[in-house]
Amino acid sequence: MKALLLFIAVFLLAQAGQAQWVNPEPDSLALKGDSLIKKVVLEENPHSPHKATIMALVLPGSGQVYNRQWWKLPILAGGIGAAVYGLSWNTKTYKKYRRAFVDYTIYLENKAQDPDFPYPENPSWSDIYMGNVEDFSPSRQQNFKQQLQNRKDRYKRDRDLLYIVMGGIYAIQVIDACVFAHFYDYELDEDLTLNLQPSLLYSPDIGSVVGATVTLNF
Repeated sequence: MKALLLFIAVFLLAQAGQAQWVNPEPDSLALKGDSLIKKVVLEENPHSPHKATIMALVLPGSGQVYNRQWWKLPILAGGIGAAVYGLSWNTKTYKKYRRAFVDYTIYLENKAQDPDFPYPENPSWSDIYMGNVEDFSPSRQQNFKQQLQNRKDRYKRDRDLLYIVMGGIYAIQVIDACVFAHFYDYELDEDLTLNLQPSLLYSPDIGSVVGATVTLNF
């Protein structure tokens, strides 16, 4: 009878196809009355660091969900949201100053060739400076042109830095998902002991030396 039950159990496990046998330790044997029942240990769907990494690569944050670290999602979403907002704002402002700088440069070049060149009716730089640019002196015109270029370059630099920040956030969440997936099944013994004892060492140069030995058991 026991042989028949064991055969049926092996047959069902073979049909499942996703289970893995683990050799039972002596402690995994249990007595029930006069019969000896063998415990079969099955490991189904083990936590996979490879899967966590792939999920994080495809969809940021999904690796943390797979690791059941839900509390990291608001932090990740906040970082991505702030980076996207800053990227959008700097890109929009950069384009506005770039257009104003190019148009104003062309206007000054035409003005230098023809002093009677007409001032544009709705210049692109009017959204940036509300004053009367038409009456600027030559030196002030060059200063205004330099200001437009400086602002244009600054917003372009900030935009490029935010691209790097977004790439860093993406890489960090992938590394985080992979590392914590490796430690998902790691169990740390609660019985941690730190032992500090005096010790006596001997050196041929200075003789006996008193020291201390620290031992950490885990």
